[in-house]
Amino acid sequence: MRLCATRPGSSWLAACIAVLSPLAAACSDLSRSSDTPLVGDPAAPPCARGHVLGPGGACMPVGIQGCAELFVEDDDLCHPSMAKCPPGTIPKFDEGCIPVGLPRCAPELVGDDGLCRPAMAKCPAGTFATPEAGCVSVDGPDGCGRGPWGDVPRAPGNVYVDPSYAGADGDGSEARPVATLEAALERVADGGTIALADGTYDEPAVIARPVAIAGRCASRVRIRGVSPLVVPPAIVAVLGAGEVTLRGLEIGGDGAGVVAMGASAVTLERVHIKGAAHAGVLAGDGARVSVAASWIEGTRAGAAGDGMGALADTGGALFVRESAVTGSRAAGVAALYAGASAAVVGSLVEGTSPSERLRDGEGIVARDGGEVSVERTAVVGNRLSGIVATGNASATISGVLVEGTMPGSLEPSYGVGVYAASRARVAIDSSVLVGNAEIGVAVLGEGTAATMTRSLVQETVAAASSSLLGGFGVAVARGAAMRLHDSAIVRNRGTGVHVGDLSAELVATGNLVEGTIAGGAWGDGAGVSVLEGRATLASNVLRDNEGTGLSVGYAGSEATVTGNLVEGHVAPDRRAPAGQGIVVYRGATAALSGNLIRGSRSVGVLAGAELPAGKVEITGDLIEDTSGDHGAGIGVAAAGYQLRLASSLIRASRTAGVALFAADAEIAETVIDGVTGDGKGARHGDLVADGVLALAGSTATLDGVRVTRCARAGILFDRSSGRLSRVRAWDNLFGLVVQGSPAPELKKGGENAFIGNIAADERFDAGLLVPASAPPLP
Repeated sequence: MRLCATRPGSSWLAACIAVLSPLAAACSDLSRSSDTPLVGDPAAPPCARGHVLGPGGACMPVGIQGCAELFVEDDDLCHPSMAKCPPGTIPKFDEGCIPVGLPRCAPELVGDDGLCRPAMAKCPAGTFATPEAGCVSVDGPDGCGRGPWGDVPRAPGNVYVDPSYAGADGDGSEARPVATLEAALERVADGGTIALADGTYDEPAVIARPVAIAGRCASRVRIRGVSPLVVPPAIVAVLGAGEVTLRGLEIGGDGAGVVAMGASAVTLERVHIKGAAHAGVLAGDGARVSVAASWIEGTRAGAAGDGMGALADTGGALFVRESAVTGSRAAGVAALYAGASAAVVGSLVEGTSPSERLRDGEGIVARDGGEVSVERTAVVGNRLSGIVATGNASATISGVLVEGTMPGSLEPSYGVGVYAASRARVAIDSSVLVGNAEIGVAVLGEGTAATMTRSLVQETVAAASSSLLGGFGVAVARGAAMRLHDSAIVRNRGTGVHVGDLSAELVATGNLVEGTIAGGAWGDGAGVSVLEGRATLASNVLRDNEGTGLSVGYAGSEATVTGNLVEGHVAPDRRAPAGQGIVVYRGATAALSGNLIRGSRSVGVLAGAELPAGKVEITGDLIEDTSGDHGAGIGVAAAGYQLRLASSLIRASRTAGVALFAADAEIAETVIDGVTGDGKGARHGDLVADGVLALAGSTATLDGVRVTRCARAGILFDRSSGRLSRVRAWDNLFGLVVQGSPAPELKKGGENAFIGNIAADERFDAGLLVPASAPPLP
């Protein structure tokens, strides 16, 4: 903001914002002449928690209501932050600190931040990681047992197989086992069990009736033959077989691990599917496959499949429980096409890499009408997307960790934690998304809808040094809609929460958006940014972000902002403009009510446009401690905007309580208390430290406004018009200053009172220094 003077001969030094410290002290010593106490007055009646004494003498609510004791500070107002909660929890404003992420965790998998962070690198060879059980042996807790068939339960009707048996009299008994799996499948009765001894079986298992195949243990029994009877070719093919159980086996080779089709219900227990091709497990055409306490490792792409770990195809259902799916291609777990479903519970999906054909590498995928549910699961170190739903698909995510999603091989490069697009539906609850690349949660496309509750999105990073975004926490764009509740969006880069495109919509309640860092070409460190979209924000906390707390930009954008705490926005030295509490600009509109806007470095609320456009309404807000430098420190600034300011408190500003630049403003029943300047010793006539500053052809109607303790003018009109009624200004250097033409109308009849000011109560054509331009816009 440049400064100029309306009289000739003003020096640049005089144009600096300054105030004499003794002058400020003198102002505060004068007795007040108001019949209504100001906030902090010893005569003021006490207010309930979450309330302050309003302009009319009654207590008014500001900021977060119904606050837990933990978050209440000395001012009796609610100030939640991550620092007040122990590791592994986030603030829920009315309850206290609540846990997020994986609800139960093996001790060896807990990170320094208190979050459960399962990863294969934390487990020794021969084991796989699951969140609750920790590092699990592929052979189970009891190992391989004794004898050729270990702990396989002995039962009448068992058929025993031992490839080392050389006798020609094999009948499937323990004493005379058969030597091949094929022979056992021919002999076993429906519902019977085939027991496999140690060895490698170079033959497929084609199962067409209900049986169980149980190996001694997965580390000693391997099946690797391939059957061409199904697509993709499979090592174990289950074809309309009814109830089938596979236990204690390693399955791998040049075919898909297990393919189930038709009326089949297949259960895998302690099975290691290692190095299969095309797909690890596939359920389709009405089949159901349950994978429990098993490890699907290193599935490779093949001519008939991209190498997905576990796949539910059209009509198939997949259930993965307390298992690990690692090192797959294209997708770890997927439900593709309408009628396909996959549920993943208590498991790890890690390290998916791109396939040659799809060039992605996502963790869990729902696509083209598929459905996935993910509970108590870690989705770690995958590519492109940790969890994705697209094309009328749906995903339900609860108690999940999505960490370290890396960029895929596509351009532009990104690695989104949770991605919803193309009319998908996603619900996220009690989850943690940390350290993903470019966007933590992305909700894109008309008809796409997402909800997120009680979750943490933290430390999203840039996908590359040339990143445009820098690491958005949450992005809602291209016509999508999102409901965001009781969550924490913390220490992300660029923007905490971004809403883009006119039809995109965000409804956010009870969230903490904290510590956003400037990054990327598009992000100044804003807490919430609404660019050509719509947002409703209620009872949120936007604090300690490097840039703007909330920015709403461009014609057509709308924001309704009620009962929020917008606090402590500190501009980084390399970024300008930044450090505002709330910015509404270039034709956007906003309605603010009941908010506490505190500690902004530049402007508490800034509304601006190059040409007259846009409207902002502020009702019942407390805006205080706006204390910047280099021309900053304005409670409310409007440039080329319509401003309606009512029943609000603006106190402890540095340069101006309200500054108007070619604006149309109505200010009613509002108190402006304390504009201090910076105390650097400029002559008090050249000081810019005013309560209401109407400049550059503004029109300002003031009704029932009270202004006190300003280091220069309580009210200053410079070449601006308007009307003043029931206005009181006292305990300032000057009460009312009018200079230049046009000038405001002073309503007759003694309704205005400019008394008890230090130098003069009223002064006309004073030629005081005023700013030449508004604070810069984003």
